Amino acid sequence: MARDTSMLSVEFYGLPALLAGRRRVEATAPTLRALVQVLAERFPALLGTVIDPSEGWLNRGYVFVVDGRFTRDPETELRPGTEVLLVAAQAGGVR
Repeated sequence: MARDTSMLSVEFYGLPALLAGRRRVEATAPTLRALVQVLAERFPALLGTVIDPSEGWLNRGYVFVVDGRFTRDPETELRPGTEVLLVAAQAGGVR
């Protein structure tokens, strides 16, 4: 059964916002891992500093906040309408 991958709201804070040149984007992805791939394609300036291009995942200093919960789990499922923040882990996230 195919999963609905309708739009998600993704907000960038700090350096990710500066590198992407915007603070908020809409994207579609079923998991955080897939979202990272989408973000890397749309915002190549994130590669290296925020996203490790060889791993296809966030560098250690960055974390997602999904509907108010900090996570670095790439298999976190995303549902339509999910709010996702990309922040520096030093801002209070997990390491």
